[in-house]
Amino acid sequence: MLLSLLHPSVICLQETFLRESKNITFKGFSSYQKPAQEINGVLHGGSAILVNSSIPHRQLDLQTCLQAVAVRISCQKAITVCSIYLPPTSKWTKNDLEDLINQLPPPIVLLGDFNAHSTEWGCSKNDSKGKMISDLMLQRNLSLLNDGSATYLHPASGSQSAIDLSICDPSLYLDLSWKVHEDLCGSDHFPIIIYSDRAMPQ
Repeated sequence: MLLSLLHPSVICLQETFLRESKNITFKGFSSYQKPAQEINGVLHGGSAILVNSSIPHRQLDLQTCLQAVAVRISCQKAITVCSIYLPPTSKWTKNDLEDLINQLPPPIVLLGDFNAHSTEWGCSKNDSKGKMISDLMLQRNLSLLNDGSATYLHPASGSQSAIDLSICDPSLYLDLSWKVHEDLCGSDHFPIIIYSDRAMPQ
């Protein structure tokens, strides 16, 4: 539904729950994924990127323990797009994220479900993961596209939070517009739409 409505250039997905032997296929798109982790026979997480096949691009070979996948895209300018999923129970560190960012040629757009809380981006509370990400953005001079809108609706309690973050290089910040789609589309996360008037990927 969203493909036909928005005609996106790039799609980043988290919690795909796909094994390595499976992949996402949509007509007209090339797909790349980091498979979900299998624990006691149960799949957890997973991350993927779909790129319109008309756009020149290449997948980046990431060496990371994180559930992340990245592509380098060539349009009017070359940018790196990375999709990441950080499970709420995972024990990642700021060094893990720094190591990932070091592998991403700038300028970057880092998109994902971080499961990190901070009032800085619209959550009602702060936690240690949110502080790590906030500190990392400050130290690495990265910009946050989020506008404080909720991105997640808890299916049991109905509470909302903003755990899906869109982080970019400052050189891209003024080129990109960010908004939350009003329809959950069957998920408990609202789709996030990022677009530019300068012929850069949506």
